[in-house]
Amino acid sequence: MTALRRHFVEHTGLRISDVGRVHRDGRAVVTIWRRGRVEFDASGVYATDTTGRTEAGRGAIREFEGLIGRRLGSTRVICFPNEAYLSGPGYETWLPEGKSWLGLIGPANIKQTAALPQIVNVFEPATLGVLLSHSSVKRRLPSGAYHQGTVTLRTLYRVSPSFRDRLAGPPKGRSAKITVGFRLWLDRSNLARRLTTTWRQPVPGTPKRPTVTVADTRYTGWGSDVTLAPPPPEDTADAGRVGGDLSPPPTLPVG
Repeated sequence: MTALRRHFVEHTGLRISDVGRVHRDGRAVVTIWRRGRVEFDASGVYATDTTGRTEAGRGAIREFEGLIGRRLGSTRVICFPNEAYLSGPGYETWLPEGKSWLGLIGPANIKQTAALPQIVNVFEPATLGVLLSHSSVKRRLPSGAYHQGTVTLRTLYRVSPSFRDRLAGPPKGRSAKITVGFRLWLDRSNLARRLTTTWRQPVPGTPKRPTVTVADTRYTGWGSDVTLAPPPPEDTADAGRVGGDLSPPPTLPVG
């Protein structure tokens, strides 16, 4: 964790890319792709700028694009401690003419944007420490180290603020005992370069047909110069003035 904290320096960061898939009956029913940049400050993650795309079913989005004769494109989300900006499919209907970004203000709204394919946040020192302490397989590699193990949702909820933000309350009963299998690759500086997680969840009404979610995240360019900025004010509409109920970006089910 010391190596991670050393990178908590203003205007430095890294690049991330990941894919998350929800499987049921052996096939992917939801897939989310995402890539972007992370900026740190002295306390950890300060800002993120990510672009993602979601597909439900096998080719369902592409089929719909064929019917309407245009591509739906990707959703871009820029987040800061108390504000976020959204642009892409699903948000155009909320935007007045001439605006391409929807601005959200306030912690409750920002939590909506934190629901990303990877539920384990290795940018939290305590969370990273729990993964390392729950490793049942540890190997030294020429490129660094490999760790493999499991952690319960109850434990993840206890140590991870970003995971708590995804749920309405602590997981209870059987949900609390759901295990997240992880495989973590560290570089020679003990920084994460890849993390894969897998967890199985029962579906209400069909407990014998659970979903299996797999997320695979790559981390590159640690220590890069990163300075993120909000979109120009003239391109942004304030969600508070637009009004109505906003749908959060697509997320994978957890808990």
